[in-house]
Amino acid sequence: MNITLSSDVAGDQLLLPNIVRAVGQALMLTPISAITTAGISPSDAGAASGLSNMLRNLGGAVGTATLATILTKREQFHSNIIGQSVTLYRDEVRQRITDLTNYFLSHGIADPATAKHQAIVAIGNVVKRQALIIGFSDTFAVIGVILSIAAVTLLLARKPNPGAGAGGH
Repeated sequence: MNITLSSDVAGDQLLLPNIVRAVGQALMLTPISAITTAGISPSDAGAASGLSNMLRNLGGAVGTATLATILTKREQFHSNIIGQSVTLYRDEVRQRITDLTNYFLSHGIADPATAKHQAIVAIGNVVKRQALIIGFSDTFAVIGVILSIAAVTLLLARKPNPGAGAGGH
């Protein structure tokens, strides 16, 4: 739902996708918990519940780290792609540097070299911001695919038998 992000997106536009994700996760966690604890004898229920919670927390930590890595790598990728187009060989870039240099000169920077440096830094910040926005968009797409796969897998899972599997060895 957030795969078309831009720098114009505000917090209120993220409300509906976050509600959908929150409701979807809640609807998926209940059956997953039922599946993981099915067939557990009452004497083992405490240990099984603790193990299930620990694995869920571990999975959340691994998932968060994976998404952070995806975000970083996609931001780097998009920064490289955008950066290839932002070169001094392009008239638009040279014109933008000139415009920003003049802006900084008219707003308190007296040294032309420092103003030009500020202009180049400002363009670099724009490239980085755009790459980060696109990276977040890609990461939201990955989250959507993973949640879709999880939902389909959950729908195809067999219904657990509460009494099955409780026998001892």
